[in-house]
Amino acid sequence: MKSLLLAVLLATAEPAGFWTGPVNDPVPTTIQGGKVVHTEALAALLKSTHAVIVDVSDSPHRPENLPATTAWLPVPHPGIPGAIWIPGAGLGSPPANVEEVYRRRLAVATGNDFKRTLVVYCHKQCWLSWNGAKRAIGYGYTNVYWFPDGIEGWRQAKLPTQVLQPEG
Repeated sequence: MKSLLLAVLLATAEPAGFWTGPVNDPVPTTIQGGKVVHTEALAALLKSTHAVIVDVSDSPHRPENLPATTAWLPVPHPGIPGAIWIPGAGLGSPPANVEEVYRRRLAVATGNDFKRTLVVYCHKQCWLSWNGAKRAIGYGYTNVYWFPDGIEGWRQAKLPTQVLQPEG
């Protein structure tokens, strides 16, 4: 029992770098250099600031075993209204082109204001948003919020969503 508790505590500690393990493992409760925000507080924050909201969820991929002659349409991706969706930006080691899109898109969305409020999210208990927030902090943004409740927490609170289109 003691070793299980120790394993859980170690699994949820902030890593020194980006998380490269399974994205749906337990996440920490903190993010060094940023702030953790939960649903009710985020809803209030968005009413009082002009935050840049970033969804770093993965985008759906066409199933590998689906015949080429079969039509495939991904399901709509609900997000927090006004969010920009940059799939791949929350990976532990994103491809260079994805990281460049993320850096450039944040610069445009914030008007190169490194003090502008950024909110990064994806799904509940998902490391992609933690990595995405940590990456923004590493770029020099100083007012970064990580929303670990994800779109599931947002929807559970019956807050509005809009369908997002992936960028990048």
